[in-house]
Amino acid sequence: MSIAKLLFAISALILVVTHGAGARAQSADQNVESLIRELRAHPWRGPQAVASPLAWDFGFTPPMLKILAVGSPAQEALIKALKDPAVTDQAIILLGGLGDERAVEPIIRAMVDKKHVKREPRATRINLAANIALTNITVADVIWHYGGGVVRTDPPPDSKRRWREWWEKNREGFTVRGITRDRRYSNYPNYGIYRQP
Repeated sequence: MSIAKLLFAISALILVVTHGAGARAQSADQNVESLIRELRAHPWRGPQAVASPLAWDFGFTPPMLKILAVGSPAQEALIKALKDPAVTDQAIILLGGLGDERAVEPIIRAMVDKKHVKREPRATRINLAANIALTNITVADVIWHYGGGVVRTDPPPDSKRRWREWWEKNREGFTVRGITRDRRYSNYPNYGIYRQP
């Protein structure tokens, strides 16, 4: 086989492999987008505190469970979904289960400011989902201790300000992979990529 034919064969193989990977990625993106559209048709009741010491029952709907199963590849589509008022709270809680440092700032931006809490009917639900999600991603003790012992489950009205201040101090150099604290805490059992055996 001549060098020209060999180079042509290698180029063709690279093209087929690259195109196949791109097609699979596009298919996965379309699947996540389809699942996000399904969120609208499956109302989510929101997280509920179910035990003392606190444990959350997330009540994930079937599309939410499927998105969590997709894992981190769903992150970008969920960040875009934060702008959709019909699914903001669901996108937030899902990002808490599969997101990393890239999800922190978009979640904070999606939260409701203290001055708008009374005017926004879903403010408590959005901020509660954000507090749970951000605590899970960051293991930071911003609203409550990440490891449990929470006696108050309603989000403080100034949650967004607290998280914004924390993020301004910790943004540089923060990575989920850099967290060394144990994630075996009872109030987030089997939550997304942070589940523990």
